[in-house]
Amino acid sequence: MNSKAGKPPVLPLSAKPVLFGQLLKERRSGARITQSEFAALMHVTRNTVINWEADKSKPDYSLLPEICAVLGIRLSELFRMEGEPALTEPEERLLRRFRELSPVSQRMADRMLSVMAEEEYRARDRAMKSAFGLFLVRPGMVAAGTGDYVPEEPPGYTFLRKNTVNARADGIVLVHGDSMEPVYHSGDYVYYEEAESASPGEDVIVDTDDGAVIKRLSEDRTLYSVNPDLPYPEKTEDNCLVIRGKVLGTVHSSDRAGREDAGILEELFADEIREFRRAHGLDGWE
Repeated sequence: MNSKAGKPPVLPLSAKPVLFGQLLKERRSGARITQSEFAALMHVTRNTVINWEADKSKPDYSLLPEICAVLGIRLSELFRMEGEPALTEPEERLLRRFRELSPVSQRMADRMLSVMAEEEYRARDRAMKSAFGLFLVRPGMVAAGTGDYVPEEPPGYTFLRKNTVNARADGIVLVHGDSMEPVYHSGDYVYYEEAESASPGEDVIVDTDDGAVIKRLSEDRTLYSVNPDLPYPEKTEDNCLVIRGKVLGTVHSSDRAGREDAGILEELFADEIREFRRAHGLDGWE
């Protein structure tokens, strides 16, 4: 018979739950309120508070809003709920000092912090506006194969971190297919510079009768795939091939804006977005 059967699992120290009494004591001490003062504010005896903090008893749930009001915290802070990170030591210290101020001094401190925060936001906005640019996203995909149909729809836009590669880019486009591996993979976005011609050895975006492709230009001015296992079919003279751009490189994940940053950039680039929509006829597009 297994001697371990029926025994509860042993939790690591980091997984042991923090009891309500311990949290209450931490918050009361952080607010610099004694047990006697807290008891008086809650209209209970000091012994009741001692029992709460020792987890010998718990306050009625209806008292929780009043407890939070007395301690000057949110309910989520009292219970350290997920998504509400605990205050750092400097934040705790700042909060304690703020509570020691007179109402007049608190208003002055609040105004000073507001001015400082506003300046921080402005500095952040300036840095983001300088670091990112608005880039055109070509509709549809370019096939690393025989060709992808280009939909008749206007381009989109995205925000990307500026670098030496995309400084020349007129836009980005999505690659579909494997014939340009290992240089470009299916699902990659690539930067391109608008161009009507290219030199041998350069990678190009080309519109063909079969659709849009991404290929390399050979010495004899024909297109070929980098992946020898997926050769590009030879085209006849009747086939119309029109170079649309030269590929500059791959869009890396580090070039992209984070989800939160994207919302901020929408506001910072409001003028550029309006101009983009006007230039590409997007105002009436649904």
